[in-house]
Amino acid sequence: MYKKFFYSLGMILCVTFIARAQESKPFEGEILYETYENCSDYIKEMGNSIYFDGVHQVRLILKGNKMHLIDETTKCHILADADIALPASKRELTKAQEKNGNAYVHYCDMTKTGMDFTKLMSMMAVLAPWPPTYPDGSKGEPFSYTFAKKDKTKVVLDETCSLYEGDISYTAGTLKQKYFVQAYVSDIEAPAGYPWSLYGLQIPGIAMQWIQKYDGGHVSGMGVGEVSYYMEADVTKIIPRSVSDDEFVIPSGYKIKDASNVFSQLNYYKSVKKQLIKLGIKGGDNSQKSTGVHYKTDGEWDF
Repeated sequence: MYKKFFYSLGMILCVTFIARAQESKPFEGEILYETYENCSDYIKEMGNSIYFDGVHQVRLILKGNKMHLIDETTKCHILADADIALPASKRELTKAQEKNGNAYVHYCDMTKTGMDFTKLMSMMAVLAPWPPTYPDGSKGEPFSYTFAKKDKTKVVLDETCSLYEGDISYTAGTLKQKYFVQAYVSDIEAPAGYPWSLYGLQIPGIAMQWIQKYDGGHVSGMGVGEVSYYMEADVTKIIPRSVSDDEFVIPSGYKIKDASNVFSQLNYYKSVKKQLIKLGIKGGDNSQKSTGVHYKTDGEWDF
């Protein structure tokens, strides 16, 4: 009798343990979201700028350490691998690992070209909780990071989310970089690849809404002015599913170059910008979000 009792109890505990282990498994699948972006005139008017005021429809595919962001509006993609991106952002890769690349690749379907940012990962990790380390070995100091969980929650798409917010600032050369970030973070466990869809922002769960404000300072001379932008995002749908490794592969025939070559980077973005203008995406009417759910941006700039 006692043997049967303890056997049954053991089975119950085993099933409970397995169920909890399954519940805590990091998210795998797709996240659909929209961004509304508002950029300073200088950022929009640069010769190689693909930025514009308006809406982006985005599909994010996640599995473990890998991330594939698909901007349905601009036909641009970002592939990232946290196993490489994390040490690359801290300049901890060996020369051989750095040469192999693929930490963070931006590519475009319209031009069938792309840029590998492995050697410039600090540019892609501007919201990480450590100072950026630049190719010459210098760091973005002084560094200030106040982004943290607050005592406030909000229900978004039936998910109870905790508010995280704060400032992130450091220097880049002589210019001070200042970010304000706010995110409503759900209890859906984020996989390792997820932060690289948010420029290295380290949060434990999937964010259902977030805001990012950036002030890159004022550069005088050669017509350069304010370097600033505002971005907000709303998740519209979460689709848990099994993801194939093939969904993190750059299509054959695409030419990917090293982004640390300044001229290659300029030419890449110029070619993408040309296609966006041709299609009426950059310079066109991109003012409406399909959900209509976003914050009032007029007059909200505080820098």
